[in-house]
Amino acid sequence: MVKYKNILINLQVLTLFLIPLTPHFVITTNFHTDDIPVFLFLIFFLINIYLGIINSLFTKQLIPFLIFILYIAIQNIFLNDSLFFSDLIRYIFYLLILIFVLNVQNQINFKSNYFLLFVILSIFSILFYFFKIDLGTDSYNYWNIGFNSNQWIFTEGRMNGFQAGGPNAFGGLIASLTLYCLSAHNEFNRNFIIVFGTLACFFTYSRGALIVLSFFLMLYLINSKNYISIFIFLLSLLFCSIFGLVDRFTSEVETEGIEDRMQMQQATFTNFSDRTVYENIFGYGFNNYGIVRDTVQNINEFDENLRPTGPHNSFLFIILNYGFLGLILFLNIFIRQFIIFVKSFNRSIIKPEYLFLGSFVALSFSGDFIQNHSISVLFFFTLFVLIGEESKKY
Repeated sequence: MVKYKNILINLQVLTLFLIPLTPHFVITTNFHTDDIPVFLFLIFFLINIYLGIINSLFTKQLIPFLIFILYIAIQNIFLNDSLFFSDLIRYIFYLLILIFVLNVQNQINFKSNYFLLFVILSIFSILFYFFKIDLGTDSYNYWNIGFNSNQWIFTEGRMNGFQAGGPNAFGGLIASLTLYCLSAHNEFNRNFIIVFGTLACFFTYSRGALIVLSFFLMLYLINSKNYISIFIFLLSLLFCSIFGLVDRFTSEVETEGIEDRMQMQQATFTNFSDRTVYENIFGYGFNNYGIVRDTVQNINEFDENLRPTGPHNSFLFIILNYGFLGLILFLNIFIRQFIIFVKSFNRSIIKPEYLFLGSFVALSFSGDFIQNHSISVLFFFTLFVLIGEESKKY
């Protein structure tokens, strides 16, 4: 019976790791392919309630999340005249994940899922890059799944994965998974992870992802005095230089992408300074305002041919939508774990969960990663595992 219950728990965890692997295709108007893993998670959740595996709410650990959810729900009622919207539903889903993790923390087996997902995505990125394979676009009709050709002189294209958000999101996901697996495996596997993770991340040609990966990877390896692995990482970067590593960072055409992001974030700061006190405290509301280059305005005011996005900074995005009060309530979800991290810095810095979370947060300063729920689900799951570990002590 115990073995049977463990299988159910592991299957429920697996559904979360299937979300970044499930592309967005329309099945019906209100149901898409990437909803299937979520639906399966909810089915397992109900089964585990029935079996008594999930039987506690752990109210103390839920309070910060509940406060944030209540805030965005009330804000949406006032600003958009509706209670339910996609962000609210997603954060309620995260709340259920937290309840699940806290109830199964002594039985949960999840570490192998990170490695399995890392292997799948790395092999996909490397092989599909060399063979220039693309699987077409999903219902977002923007990025190809697989190889995306371009007009760059130094490469014929870049890689994208199954998730929403394009190559930068794909590169960021690979970078965070590489760092998690790096800390969680032995030296032989570690060197394999360094080579595959570096190449797979590089072929997305995401500068931010490669910078974050390199910084955290070197920090970890220097701290552990693993000089052989440092040498292997440098060799991996040398191999990447054959495929335009230097050009990606120095090409005059390529620096326009950096300028574009700086322009978007500067426009967002300017908008904050021009907003009323009320708007700065409470924000514009979910999906009301967007950004195109240096223009921040109501989404309905943009030309139909344009594609408004966030400011390519998750925290500015939260302020834009939910105001500074929303940002404070959002950060309150993480404050306890951050304090624990600081207090036990030497031990925490080599812990796989903190490497994953730290790299994801760093990436969120140059992209809307927290708003990309096809990958942020793993960010919150990883956070909840730490919260679960801490709750065991009390």
